[in-house]
Amino acid sequence: MQEKEIKLLFKAGVFESCQAIPISMSRGWTLKFITRDQEVVTLNLQRSKSEREFKSLDGASAVARRIGFAWLNVQIGDLQWREKVS
Repeated sequence: MQEKEIKLLFKAGVFESCQAIPISMSRGWTLKFITRDQEVVTLNLQRSKSEREFKSLDGASAVARRIGFAWLNVQIGDLQWREKVS
């Protein structure tokens, strides 16, 4: 799903949380959005159905903040924590 669609769903109260998950240690991060029904929505590139990748956690958190999230859940394997993004 594209960023503008996710932003509309966020304003409608569809999402419970936003997660940043590493793709691999050298490739970067991806954002996953968890709905209240526990469904996972991924952020796609604007011109394709490919998943959007971020080189840094800062870049991923900036997009989460732009969408409207105040907190970002970060998960690396079993290690999990929350980051305030606003």
